[in-house]
Amino acid sequence: MKLSLYRSTKPPSQVAHTEDLDVTPVMNMFIILIPFLVSMAVFTRMSIIEFSLPPNVGASMNRSSEKPKPKLTIRIGEDYLGIVLGEELLDSLTVENGVLPFEKLGRQIVLRKKELAYDGEVVIASKDHIAFKQVVAVMDLCRDAGLDKIGLSSATDSPDALP
Repeated sequence: MKLSLYRSTKPPSQVAHTEDLDVTPVMNMFIILIPFLVSMAVFTRMSIIEFSLPPNVGASMNRSSEKPKPKLTIRIGEDYLGIVLGEELLDSLTVENGVLPFEKLGRQIVLRKKELAYDGEVVIASKDHIAFKQVVAVMDLCRDAGLDKIGLSSATDSPDALP
């Protein structure tokens, strides 16, 4: 009895290869798949909204003797949309039948920006239970008006309600 690693008596170098590997179906699949994936990449876009949160600054951390410049603030609530500069309410737009008046707000933002010659940061203060898509819509209105520095804050019914 003869021990061998090969089932046939001939070594593999002498065995004739009768079948070649057919890669045509795989190549056909790639020919169709690659242009499809490249064409879909055009339709995929990523949107980035740049915003800043207000800093956590207490009375002890504020060392500047200069009075802070008031920021334009847009308040989003269930009952009205408001444009505020410092402590002065500039515009108040009422919400009718649960529909926020975004078109009027956009016009008022552009008007107030021109009127005040304001190029600073705008803060969007939203009440609780306001949908994020509505906050993003207001952010878009601010960017369309030329206010690119956008900050986010929350608006409460009562300042005493804060923890």
